[in-house]
Amino acid sequence: MAKVFGILLIVLGVWVGLEVMNHGSAGAFGGLLAKTGLVDDSQDPAPVTQRAAGAIDDAYRAGESRVDRQLEATER
Repeated sequence: MAKVFGILLIVLGVWVGLEVMNHGSAGAFGGLLAKTGLVDDSQDPAPVTQRAAGAIDDAYRAGESRVDRQLEATER
């Protein structure tokens, strides 16, 4: 029985971690933590997935502009 309880706690911990990682602490569980006052939503940074997506978009735009500059230089 102890092993089942331990596995249940591990699964619960992973689920909570994924919710907080994907939605931030203020947005996890539909904003329940922010509504109850357990977290301060004014200080909450963007979730990891949004920050990562923003970094990827910035790198993609930088690569596109670099290619455009190289093409302009070779056309001259």
